[in-house]
Amino acid sequence: MFILIPYAVDVPQDRWPVANWLIILATVCVFLLQTPDLAEVYGQANPLIYGLSKVLPDVGTLGITDTLKLTGWGLKGLFGYMWLHGGLLHLFGNMLFLWLFGNAVCAKIGNLRYLLLYVLLGMTAGVAHLWFSDGSVIGASGAVNGVVGVYLVLFYQNEITCLFAFWFIVPYIRTFAVSSIWMILLWLLWDIVGALSGGAGTAYFAHLGGFAAGFGIALLMCVKGWITMERYERSLLQAWRERRAPEQEGSFDAAYAGLGLPATNAEEHPPEPPSHTADPKPIPLPKLDPPVARQTRSTGASIRTVCGCGQDVTVSRQYAGKTVRCPSCSQYVVIPQQSDFFGPAHQQADTFSLLPLPSHNRSIRFACTCGKKIKVPARYAGRFGKCPQCGLRLRIPRAPV
Repeated sequence: MFILIPYAVDVPQDRWPVANWLIILATVCVFLLQTPDLAEVYGQANPLIYGLSKVLPDVGTLGITDTLKLTGWGLKGLFGYMWLHGGLLHLFGNMLFLWLFGNAVCAKIGNLRYLLLYVLLGMTAGVAHLWFSDGSVIGASGAVNGVVGVYLVLFYQNEITCLFAFWFIVPYIRTFAVSSIWMILLWLLWDIVGALSGGAGTAYFAHLGGFAAGFGIALLMCVKGWITMERYERSLLQAWRERRAPEQEGSFDAAYAGLGLPATNAEEHPPEPPSHTADPKPIPLPKLDPPVARQTRSTGASIRTVCGCGQDVTVSRQYAGKTVRCPSCSQYVVIPQQSDFFGPAHQQADTFSLLPLPSHNRSIRFACTCGKKIKVPARYAGRFGKCPQCGLRLRIPRAPV
């Protein structure tokens, strides 16, 4: 016997997901109105439901479940069934997933759009159930799976932290984190197997229909530019486009051109060592001084840093070298690679990280905050250029001694 429960997602949020909170609250309230109906079905066999039906005041809601459940192609059923649930466990499972994934999606796309999207996903899931299956259905699972489909497109790289418990004579409990794409694909496979095996009383086609709708709508929103991905975020669409048009390797001329430096053939014109008598004349580009962290220290799987406004910022190590938005002042904060990378704020204003470089190498290797690795001749040390991938203006570091 084992259980697998997700309880946290690693997605920074820059706005309050109020619409998702209201949806969860409304769903719980409708469930409380259902208690007379559920008590009629379960009786004293379910003490919690029976107790709630006796404690809550009688407001005349007997029969609300039969009125709102999905039984045909009526608009009332297509809209109403997603607010109903058949028991506490059914309600808890759906609301847990909606809290985890819905908060992240709502904070990303905005509250009004999320509210409309949730209702659309729920109704689409109901249409899929009526199209491929029969019988009445209740529950928010189709709409929630649609939200998970949207989440997969926007945050497929972010981690999901899960609680795993297994017991056979001796209990075994642990937590682990895994990339969202693998966990979500596992759940999707479970739904596909359930649908092919007949359902066993579960509306798996509603799950699949909602997921497909959410996945497709999220892709459309990304293609149309209705969703803006931050510099530290990467959607599934971006990953697919990069895979279809991979970056050409082997020649550094393109990188030099992107930096605004003259192209160089390493074989015909070997790089010259940097001059120690006079600094080379910088390329006339304005220097970029983004707000950077004043202090840093690493703690386990997370990196903790401090914004220039004094706000403490803690993110997972996957954001090392990337830029995030401060939740307090909304300024951009560069997340360091390690605790001693940036040093005090008045000593550091560059936006690159040095890579290990042998002393005999006459080239300088460094990385932009977008992750692009760049190699240039050492004679360009101290000049300013532009990243060929993201266009960020940066200063070429001096080779370490």
